[in-house]
Amino acid sequence: MTPPQTVLFELGTEELPARAQTALAPALAANAAAGLQTARLAHGAAVQSYATPRRLALVIPAVAAQTAPDMQVRKGPSVQAAFQADGQPTPALLGFVRSCKASSEQVARWQAGEDRLKTDKGEWLEFRQTAPVREACDLLPDILAQAVDGLPLDKRMRWGEQATSFIRPVRWVVLMYGGEPVPGTIMGLPCGRTSRGHRFLGQRDIPLQDADSYAAALQEHGQVLADAASRRRRITEQMAGLERQLGARAAMPEALLDAACAGTEWPTVLPAAMAASHAALPTEVVTAVLEDQQQYFPMRHPDGGLADEFLIVANVPDPTGTIRTGAERVVRSRLEDAAFYLKQDRLRTLESRMPDLEHVTFHRRLGTMLARTQRIAELAGGLAQEHGADTDATRRAAQLCKADLGTDMVQSFPNLQGVMGAHYAAADGEATDVCRAIAEHYRPRHAHDILPRTVPGQLLALADRLDMLAGIFCIGEAPTGSRDPLGVRRAAYGVLRLIVECRLETDLPAWLARACANHPEALRNADAAAAPDAILDYLAERMLAYGSERGYAKDTIRAVLKLRHANLLEAFERIAAVSAFRTQPAARILIETSRRIRNILREAGAAGPGAIDPELLTEPAEQALHRQLDAVDQEVDEDCRRRRYPQALAALCSLAEPVGHFFEQVLVMTDDEKMRHNRIRLLSRLNRLLSHRIADFTRLQTHSAEEAS
Repeated sequence: MTPPQTVLFELGTEELPARAQTALAPALAANAAAGLQTARLAHGAAVQSYATPRRLALVIPAVAAQTAPDMQVRKGPSVQAAFQADGQPTPALLGFVRSCKASSEQVARWQAGEDRLKTDKGEWLEFRQTAPVREACDLLPDILAQAVDGLPLDKRMRWGEQATSFIRPVRWVVLMYGGEPVPGTIMGLPCGRTSRGHRFLGQRDIPLQDADSYAAALQEHGQVLADAASRRRRITEQMAGLERQLGARAAMPEALLDAACAGTEWPTVLPAAMAASHAALPTEVVTAVLEDQQQYFPMRHPDGGLADEFLIVANVPDPTGTIRTGAERVVRSRLEDAAFYLKQDRLRTLESRMPDLEHVTFHRRLGTMLARTQRIAELAGGLAQEHGADTDATRRAAQLCKADLGTDMVQSFPNLQGVMGAHYAAADGEATDVCRAIAEHYRPRHAHDILPRTVPGQLLALADRLDMLAGIFCIGEAPTGSRDPLGVRRAAYGVLRLIVECRLETDLPAWLARACANHPEALRNADAAAAPDAILDYLAERMLAYGSERGYAKDTIRAVLKLRHANLLEAFERIAAVSAFRTQPAARILIETSRRIRNILREAGAAGPGAIDPELLTEPAEQALHRQLDAVDQEVDEDCRRRRYPQALAALCSLAEPVGHFFEQVLVMTDDEKMRHNRIRLLSRLNRLLSHRIADFTRLQTHSAEEAS
């Protein structure tokens, strides 16, 4: 029997976009693994995927030479429906025979009482057939062709006279099983064993000896590093050498490193320089030109100042300096444009640009950007007053925060909105707190972005997002599915981070109602009245993701949010406390108790008005529970009032033992009506403690937090 072999599949293409490589390589691996499983072809460890600008490749270890045996069982008609009174086959049986392609011998076996499925409801015929064993090499071309067809491609293109389509033209296909090529056709091209090297540096054609040596052969003969991790390591090592040489450190954002890896097969890091006068431009402007527009790496001096030098990651060496000269020429041109924009923008004050916002539409149903700025200023001023912050500085920053949208610099570099507003405000003599709040109010721009550091900046950022959420929900355009053109999900996530991580004590329902009331559309749109509650529900959904990222189980988050706290920061404190509480042995008893009480109360119904009558508590176990409830109730009340939730939950743990004894020794549903109602009132009081004070314990599971998520 042929031992398992490594399978190599390579799809050679014209240059692939960086984003496509990131998405398609793992998707191709997943599709191939699923195809092998469906075909019953066993394979070894996880599928290894590779992606470079000119190829997508898979190396699949230990693929079986043949499919695994598979017994297929089909259930046929019942015996009663299959045979006539004289034992002859009925039309139902004949149809089943044709569909299974069964032999006359099989029919005879059924007539003899064999191959039947016996159940309590009768007997049915069964047809058993072993699926034929197939060779891996016969199946692999179809499996991998389907894996390619199933890739998530937003746009496809055709080339030449090919009927197939892909994100870029496909030029060659490699498919090998061990050391042998697998015959077949994929994407209209014959499969072979010949790969291609670097477009300019390596051999054009590289005959591969076996699947296991794929990456090594490309590196040796083609000057191609197939593994993205190897390319990244080469880039960072070369950068480290240039850092020592130039006496400055390179800024290496992860996204920029990923783009450099995806754009090269044999990366070479080159130094370049810009004019010293350009390095004097605002750091954010130079960084926007180098990183965002050109995907170059800025460098900084040890004191943090921007260096004249920057680094380029090229796909080839540059012995003549042509690449460096071209890069410097482009950067110089773009920075000269930026310097001109900066000079023109400073001819007007930031405040003088505010009326221009009347001509910028925020949303066709929510008015202009000027109206939005006025709403944000009203909210931000109120929030500042509530939090004891500098109201004048916060309101002034809110009035100016969108004024830079019409500047030439922001028109050319949209990512600098807010940042340039802060520079222009400083040049106009605005207070430092105002400038910093303008710069910070767009943060966090994404889930892992830094937060505003100043309180005015935090409150302005919160007001900005509350206005966005209120307006969109008031007009009934909340995001659905994956579409979110206005960034509502990002705004909601920002609200959570600002409130929780900046510890903003805010009555969120009240501020959402106020934000909704600021929208004229709210006065006449049917969705406006329900908008505050809808936003709270939406934030609760976002809280599940936010809390899960921080290690909290989803059922813990749901149990706390079920109580719909006005103060979201307080709710998150409860989530943290309940999460720690669940690790204690008493927690399991109380969680199970809360569910048991809920079921008893549902079956028993209301116990009627009135307090618990101590005279009717005759059993020692119920007397002990009543005494402990008296002691715990006040303690939990005081701890909750002071937001000492770990202490409150510790007090609840003292109920575990008397609760256990109560259910062991006391019959709740006794025939004595007065005693029954009294015990139901006792359980109702316990239920209020467990389900309406800190969290709804009935929503907690008794298994692990990982399972609960």
